[in-house]
Amino acid sequence: HTSQWNKHMVKRILENGKYLGTGVYPRLVSDEEFLAAQIQREDKTDYAPCPAALNPIREKAVCAVCGSRIARDTKSHGRPRWVCPDCGAIVHISDEEVQKRISHRLRHLADTPDLLTQPPIPEAVPSTDALRIQNELNLCFNRPDINPDYMKTLIFAAAAERYAVLPDLTPVHDMEALRERLETGPVSDSNLRELLAKAVKAIRIGGQDYIELELTNGTMIGKEQTT
Repeated sequence: HTSQWNKHMVKRILENGKYLGTGVYPRLVSDEEFLAAQIQREDKTDYAPCPAALNPIREKAVCAVCGSRIARDTKSHGRPRWVCPDCGAIVHISDEEVQKRISHRLRHLADTPDLLTQPPIPEAVPSTDALRIQNELNLCFNRPDINPDYMKTLIFAAAAERYAVLPDLTPVHDMEALRERLETGPVSDSNLRELLAKAVKAIRIGGQDYIELELTNGTMIGKEQTT
């Protein structure tokens, strides 16, 4: 035991009902003090549950300052805020305002489908294994004692390596299909959800209620579009 008191020891005593004088312990805390401690504790642990509609936004939310993932929490008196664990940026904005601003940006995007241009297709770069297999295959072609089974194995392996590095064209097809649908039909809530899921790469959240959408094609839908 120690004779030195600290705030943590005092806190534990104030929050523990056994020190109200019931049972074998002497009374160290008055009823008023215990009640005040409980009220303060509840205030600190209060939180606002995250709406289900916010989950798709949280999955793509990044910090506008450093680009790292930014997380929503309610540790500040139960009020929603967005906190970047890397640079420490904190953005206080209500869940309703976040959804409203993103909805406006998606609506703007749906009304101007020409912004849904094809995203860049990454170049297929052969892997180290692919180059090694191809070199071995070239050497085999120059050998007088060709082993057909070994050559066949190398050919299949080379083909598999080339296939493995082919770019995924799904985002390209998704963008084209979305653009065609928005150009020929009315905008629906389903269209907006699909835009968020397939056309938006990241949602940048920053100070002063700054929210910007980064599309998979690199286009930025910023705060100047809606207020």
